[in-house]
Amino acid sequence: MRLLIHSIVFILLPIQLMAQNNYIFMSAIEIADKIRKKEVTSYAVVSAYLQQIEAQNKIFNAVILIDKENALLQAKLADEAISAGKYTGKLHGVPITIKDNYLTQGLATTSGYEPLRNNIPTKDAELVKLLKSEGAIIIGKTNLSTLALDMQADNSLFGRTNNAWDINRTSGGSSGGCAVALATGMTSLSFGNDLAGSIRIPSAFCGVYGFKPTFGVVSLNGIQTDPKETVNGLKSLVVAGPLARNIEDLQLALDIIAQTTNTDKKLIPINRCNDTIDIKNLKIAWTDEFGHVPVDDEIKKAIQDYVLKLEKSGATVVKITPPIDFYLAWKTWGSFVGMQGGYNISNFVKWMGLPFSKGILKNVPMHQNVVKPTSVEKYMEALNTQDFLITQMENFLDSFDVFICPVSAVNAFLHHKPNTKYGNFFIYNTPLAVNKEFIHYYMATQAYTTPFTLTENPVLTMPISLSTDSLPIGIQVIGKRYSDFRLLKIGMALDPYTEKFKYPLE
Repeated sequence: MRLLIHSIVFILLPIQLMAQNNYIFMSAIEIADKIRKKEVTSYAVVSAYLQQIEAQNKIFNAVILIDKENALLQAKLADEAISAGKYTGKLHGVPITIKDNYLTQGLATTSGYEPLRNNIPTKDAELVKLLKSEGAIIIGKTNLSTLALDMQADNSLFGRTNNAWDINRTSGGSSGGCAVALATGMTSLSFGNDLAGSIRIPSAFCGVYGFKPTFGVVSLNGIQTDPKETVNGLKSLVVAGPLARNIEDLQLALDIIAQTTNTDKKLIPINRCNDTIDIKNLKIAWTDEFGHVPVDDEIKKAIQDYVLKLEKSGATVVKITPPIDFYLAWKTWGSFVGMQGGYNISNFVKWMGLPFSKGILKNVPMHQNVVKPTSVEKYMEALNTQDFLITQMENFLDSFDVFICPVSAVNAFLHHKPNTKYGNFFIYNTPLAVNKEFIHYYMATQAYTTPFTLTENPVLTMPISLSTDSLPIGIQVIGKRYSDFRLLKIGMALDPYTEKFKYPLE
């Protein structure tokens, strides 16, 4: 299949665009530097990315709203500013993409949801404001699942996003468009959000780098939810973060977005990190499986081989799992989502739906409490449980620099159709194959991500190798809360020991 994609691409790719690949797969940092030094114009770089989108997006469907005219105008203005000796910021003239559930002034924000088809915001999300203030040019919005509620990027408005490595496979979700846009050279940086793994899973499935910050350090103001909700009920767990093709770009992106604005002062400040990290001084905890959820043998082998490289390099590695009750963590995560995400659904309606959902979700602990009737007392219990689990995880990480584990039980799987819907939430009865076992769709995709959402830890997702069928294999690298920049520095020390590969269109 990978050869088939290459053949299709060769036919579609204009010769002049192939010559511009040195732009489209260049790091955001390098693009910014070259624009600043007048070695390349912003107009040329933006044009190259727009041409790549035009040539390739019909295959992959990653960028679903393109702001071509305005992007070229902004690029021209950026070049004029450079000529006049003016420099806006760290991303001056650099083209980027934004997940289509962030408000973008004058550019549609649909969240992949039919009632929002014609939603044109009059203001930018806080994250978007910060990026624009540093000179970034938004060339388009990326695809996602409907209202960001699934682990595949597919919706009735724009259809599904196809994986860069095999168009018959999912990109992951809900930030799948972000990851595919990066893996196919349609953007230099992209920005998503994560509640159940929506940055981490697409990053792993598409072979890019993703970062889930500590909860509370990046503003969530301006994420578009269901218009029937008068307020965004998700007041905890959800985070906003970047995806990139390297860790240095993640660091640059986080440096921009991890700060307050005049309209959002509640964020928790985190220290930047100027430390030089020596691999020989790192103590790394790791596992290839936890919570009795099976992991694909090839993923386990890749993690084992990678950790062995770290050990040979001088790092101290210990195979151990955090001493937390993962079943309890999954259930508590669901309690938060059920209470906050479903705040406008009465307990009576939830009670009426129990017979429908009970049998389907009996083997999915993280979703059982999402659909159950709840109470203030149960919510207080969930808050106390979260505090307990956070303390356990932080105590565990007192003895280690990071914890490494799988991102999901599987690599990118074939496009998987839901069996039915419960409101805007898709229900899957068809399981996914893990080795010789079949496990529930949501256990295969969310079991390894949701615990660290609940404990609020920052998580770096990074590719470590390709599988035998040329699919990326990624890992989660988990750090202590509020150590986000140090975690990225540690990631830079770990990254040289991964198996490097080129993207299919590179």
